[in-house]
Amino acid sequence: MRNHRDRNVCVDIVKTSNSETRRLRPFSSWFAVASLVPLVWGTLHPPLTLAQDSLFQDSGAQELSSQPFVHVIQLQGIPERSDPPVVTAMSISPDGEWIAAAGDDHAIRIVSIRTGATRSTLQGHTDWVKGLEFSPSGNELASCSNDGTLRRWQLGDTPKLNKTDVAGHALLALTYVDESQIYTAGFGDNLYLSLTDQPNLSIAHACECKDVRTIACSPDRQWLAYGGRDGVLRVRRIDRNNPGSSLNQAPSSLSSHDLADDIALPLHFDRIRTIRFSDDGSKLTSVGEDRRIVHFDIASRTVLGMSEISGGKLMGLCLLSENLFAIAGSDNSIRLVGKDDQQASIKLVGHDGSVSILRMAGNKLISGSFDTTIRIWDIAEAINDSKTKGRYVHPVAAQFEDSGAGDAIK
Repeated sequence: MRNHRDRNVCVDIVKTSNSETRRLRPFSSWFAVASLVPLVWGTLHPPLTLAQDSLFQDSGAQELSSQPFVHVIQLQGIPERSDPPVVTAMSISPDGEWIAAAGDDHAIRIVSIRTGATRSTLQGHTDWVKGLEFSPSGNELASCSNDGTLRRWQLGDTPKLNKTDVAGHALLALTYVDESQIYTAGFGDNLYLSLTDQPNLSIAHACECKDVRTIACSPDRQWLAYGGRDGVLRVRRIDRNNPGSSLNQAPSSLSSHDLADDIALPLHFDRIRTIRFSDDGSKLTSVGEDRRIVHFDIASRTVLGMSEISGGKLMGLCLLSENLFAIAGSDNSIRLVGKDDQQASIKLVGHDGSVSILRMAGNKLISGSFDTTIRIWDIAEAINDSKTKGRYVHPVAAQFEDSGAGDAIK
């Protein structure tokens, strides 16, 4: 079910289609950002700081700060369905120029980050698209869906479907290991491996979770981490020379004190929704529907920190730097938080529905939401703006935040 209200309050939205890009002008000036009541800030906790030499190190994309870019993109409905889709899956191309986004109308759009114009619309899925990833080279896009298929699209001037793998049940998450190998899973008993030179999915190992919502591969391609309904974080070593071989062994529990390659630890008491590795692959961070954000060190097998965030269930996570994270979820808001509770957070306000996914493009944060919009945020401005006072309002603000409480922005 969609979680959004009247979208007509949005201004300067770029609605995308294959034939046009147009800006919607405001029909009302009902709100004034300057009149927003600030949160108490900096009195009990030190503020978040922006380390220019460490922020955005995980992205190879060029910075967008000196280039024009749109603030909001709304995907245009397909001919079979006029309504814009909710955004449930999103990926950023390695060059930082393109967003692949999809949702409940089963179509995938590739749009320009700078202009919002649609480059391509890929159709073939017959149910909600739940996972999207560009390949490391950017030459391929992989998608998985509730329809039980993993599709691999060859990109270029005329994108085409290269391969369709069928699992027989909903596939909810995927990750590339390299240009050839993709791991995927969902509502089933198995973690699957897709290879470009193999006609079908192969079973990497039996999946204890049976409802996997997130899979991540470490930047050094040594570790595969995944989680879902049972709240257990599972980490396995990848044998690049023999894909899937080490995954067939059951992961060891942290109750044993050896340094086994594989890990299984109940870090959440509800679904894990997103896992992200640090740039060097030695640590990972997870968020879940239990509102927890957990930081874990692989080498020492220890939890580095665990916090429970007030607000809604957590769904999206993005690493901004070693000690700064963006998290988002069902309360329509995004929060910038430090690694521990001693740092005050900044709340980003603007979406009018659950924020399902967060990505980085250069020095911009990209968010996808059930309100049918993709929003682009200037994180440096949000952190450094002396008027923020713990709260930063998107240049194109929505009518409400925290829909669960029903509080209007005043």
